[in-house]
Order: sequence, then structure tokens, then C-alpha cells
Amino acid sequence: MANKNASEVEISNHTADHQDGGRSCFTPGISQTLQHDYFYYTNVVFAPVITLLGIWSVLSNGSVLIAILRGGIRIRPGFLLLCSLTLTDLLWGGLVTPLYLRFRIKEIIESYVCSNRSDWDDPLMTVSFFVCLFGTVGSLAVISLDRYLAVTKAMWYKVSVKLWHACLECVGVWLLSTFIVTAKITRIVPQNAIEAVEACFVIICACFIIIFQVLTLYALHKYNNTVAQDSGPAGPAQGNNPVNGSVTASLERKLAVTTSWVVGELGLVLLPCAIVVIISKIFIKLPVSMLMEPLYFPISSLISSVNPILYHRRNPQIRECVSKLFKCQ
Repeated sequence: MANKNASEVEISNHTADHQDGGRSCFTPGISQTLQHDYFYYTNVVFAPVITLLGIWSVLSNGSVLIAILRGGIRIRPGFLLLCSLTLTDLLWGGLVTPLYLRFRIKEIIESYVCSNRSDWDDPLMTVSFFVCLFGTVGSLAVISLDRYLAVTKAMWYKVSVKLWHACLECVGVWLLSTFIVTAKITRIVPQNAIEAVEACFVIICACFIIIFQVLTLYALHKYNNTVAQDSGPAGPAQGNNPVNGSVTASLERKLAVTTSWVVGELGLVLLPCAIVVIISKIFIKLPVSMLMEPLYFPISSLISSVNPILYHRRNPQIRECVSKLFKCQ
């Protein structure tokens, strides 16, 4: 027992030496030795994983953006929204990940770890992290709404939705993300309040995405069932179109895969983290959300790495342009 207390005193002293005016590093009421080991081993395990995910995010999203900028791809409203998502994922892998790894590698080398670390006192790290995080979930939200309207109101969408609508949506997502981050950096809003707002933004966007992804999949499945019934012997002649039926069935399968991934990422991983932050900031007034901080980056890096696979890999134009890019054609 004496050894345990001595080790915790040593950790506390080490924490105080490195804090430099920051917040308390450990959650009260939980063994600091246990928390120290938890943070150390999550650093050791997740740092290589985040490095690989960051490299993949840069290569995949960067090649997609270069292929688009080279021309030859028709830019539609929904595709422009995907470009905004791709840009946030590229910034995540190319800017945020190296900044984050710099702090984590330093902690591993110095054997100093803490849940509330010095990187959150770095303005560039804070701005880039939250702008990209909010930009990603915000872009996914408007993409989900765009796909729902394209499926459920196809004729209206084709006639009414213009490229400038998508531009306004992209600008709105980036401006809202920048506004929240500006309030955080300038401290015009109390820290606990702005962190609760951040968590609420993630929760609202995640729920919005899940709802509209599922509704879109349901609407497409219902349409395919209707087409299958109409293409029977007693159905109308225009229903006997195997090409149209196969196309929509293929689209449903692709959307089912995308929906499964998105619901899994957000509903099982990102939402619980945001809910823990809300609970710790508003209800129990204890910084238990600190224990979730080592999980934020692996989760966000995974989402940024999977997005190009979900949203671009099955696009034949993108595949062709990226293939030409790597073949130097």
C-alpha cells in the first residue's frame, strides 16, 4: 500500500512538472497508477495505428482530389459535397495527424503520459483538430440529406437542386465549424460550456446522419420492391426494364454497405464518446471524459480513412481518373 501511494505521489509530481498551467491530468477517485498505465499503453498501441491510417488518408484522399482537379469528371451537387468531405479527410491525415503524433511520440520517449495533455494548449493543434472533426461530421450530415432527397424526390432533385446549393451547404459547414472553434480558442464562452456544445454538435450530426442513411436505404428498398412487383407478368410494360432494376438493386447493395459502416462508426463509437463528454460536463461534474481522450484520434482517423473507400471507390469516373493518375497518363 505504501509503494502504491509513493508511486501515485511520484506520478502527481511528474504531472505537475509538465502541466504548465493546463488542467488536471487525472480523473479524481481512480488510481493514478492505473490511469498512467492506461494512457501509456494506449499511446504505444494507437500511435502506430494512427500513423498508418494517416498515411492511407493522405494517399487515398489526395489522389482523389488530384484526379478531380485534373478534370474530366462532371461536377454535380452531390459530388461537390463529397469533395468537401474529401478535403477535410485530407487535412486530417496531412495536418492534424502529424501534429498529434509529435506529442504522443514525445510522451512515449519521456515516459510521461496524461489524459489532458499539452497538445490541447497548442492553438494550431486545437484549431485543426476540431475544424476537421466538425467539418467531417457536418459534411456527412449534408451528404446524407442530399442522398435522401435524390432518392425520394428524384425528379424534383434533378430539376431544382443546383451546384450553388451544394456550395452554400459546404460553406455553411465550414463556417459553423470555424465559429465553434473560434469560440473555444478565444474563450469567450466558458470551457465546460463550449465542450458541451461541441459534444452536442457531434451528437446531433451523428443522429441526423444515421436517421437519413437508414431512411434513404428504406426508400430505395421500397422502390426496388415496387419495381420487382411491376415487372411481373401482370405489371405495366414500362416496369419490364431489367437494366433499371439491376441498376437500382446494385445501388441498394452499395448503399447498404455504406449505411452499415456509417451507422457502426457513429452509433457504436463516436456517439458514446460524445455522450460521455456531455454527462461529465453537465450532470456529474467530473472529468471522466478525460478517459475517452485516447480514443478520439483512432476513431476520427478510422472515419477519415474509410470515407474515401465508401464514397469514391465505387464511382467508375473516380476509379478511372485515379488509375490514370497512378499510371502517369
